[in-house]
Amino acid sequence: MTEEQNRRLSALDGRINELLALCEGQKAEIRKLTLSLEQERSTVRQVREDIQALKTKYGNLLTAHAMSAGQGDDVKSARKRLLHLVREIDACINYITLLNG
Repeated sequence: MTEEQNRRLSALDGRINELLALCEGQKAEIRKLTLSLEQERSTVRQVREDIQALKTKYGNLLTAHAMSAGQGDDVKSARKRLLHLVREIDACINYITLLNG
């Protein structure tokens, strides 16, 4: 090989090494971002669960307030909600009984 070819090969080798180093840096950045994304997803999942729990507590408080206030429409809706909850509990108990039985 001529000296010019050796010089070009050396330059190409240097550029390939730079490219490989950049690829490794990008892979590391992708791993870091993927981990961060998973952590954020976990946080969002937890916040959604908290919101659902708070909605349930709020509904229960509304029911309790309606029962204690004794207002006509509120009492009817509270009784309806309580009957619905009792039915759900009965269904769960029946399901558990079937699983254990």
